[in-house]
Amino acid sequence: MNAKKSIQALFLVAMMLSAAMPIAMPSEDAGSSVTVVSLTPVVESVLIEPAVVMITPGVFTSITVTAEVFAPNGIDRIKHVELTKVEPHYLQGTPLPKALKPTEIDEGIRAKYLLPLDIPCSQPAGDYTVTVTVIDLDGNTATGTATFAVEETLAISVTDVKFGSVAPGKSSVASSTVTNLGNVRVEFKKKGGIVPSDMHAGGSGIIKAKNIAVDWDWKTVIKRGYFSPGENTKEVPFTLKVPYGTPPGTYTGRIVFTPTPAK
Repeated sequence: MNAKKSIQALFLVAMMLSAAMPIAMPSEDAGSSVTVVSLTPVVESVLIEPAVVMITPGVFTSITVTAEVFAPNGIDRIKHVELTKVEPHYLQGTPLPKALKPTEIDEGIRAKYLLPLDIPCSQPAGDYTVTVTVIDLDGNTATGTATFAVEETLAISVTDVKFGSVAPGKSSVASSTVTNLGNVRVEFKKKGGIVPSDMHAGGSGIIKAKNIAVDWDWKTVIKRGYFSPGENTKEVPFTLKVPYGTPPGTYTGRIVFTPTPAK
C-alpha cells in the first residue's frame, strides 16, 4: 500500500514540474528601418589672418582664409568649400570661385579648410567682406563671412631728369616718369609737391634752382593701376635755363617729389 502511494506522489510531482516548464516556440524575426535625413552643413566660423593688411609697393601681400565647417552627415559628404565673393572690390589675379583645402578633420564631422591669397600692391584701401560657401553632395548649401581691412599706402617711383648738353643762354626740356605704386590716388601740391634743388658741378659752378621750372599741371591726379591700368604713370616735365656765365662741367642736383592723397 505504501509503495502504491509513493508512485502516485511521484506522478503528481512530475505533473506539477511539467506544468511549470515553458513550452518551446519557434523564433520570428522582425524587420527594422530608419530614414536618415540630409542636414545642411554649417559654416561655424571664417577667419582671415592678418585682419589688417598693409601692402608693400611692388609686391604681393599674403593673407590666409580659414573656414571651420560642421557636417552633420559627415565631412566626406562635403563636395566644395569655396571662396565665392569678395566685396566691394575683387582681388586682382584671384578668379572666383576658389577652393579651400581641408587641413584638419575632427571625428569625421568637423574640418578646417584653408586658402592662401595674395593681395596686389594696388588693391584699394578699405574694409572688405569675403564669403565662403559650402556645398554638400545632396545640394545643401551654407555660407559664412569674414572681414579684413586694407590700409592706405602712399608710394611712388620717379626717374631721373636728364637735360643733356646745354649751352649758356639756352634751355632744355626733360621729364621724370612718376608711377603710382600705392593704393590711393595721388597728386602734387603746388607748394612743396615738386621741389628742385640747386645743381652743382664742384668748385664754384652752380645752377640755381630758380632756373628749373616745373611745367606740371597741378590739378593732375595720378590714378591707381587697379582701376585704371596704364593711368598710374605720368610724365612730369621740367625746363632748365642755363644762365650766361655758367662754367662748363657736369652739374647734378636733386628734385624732391612729395605726393599727397588726392580727394
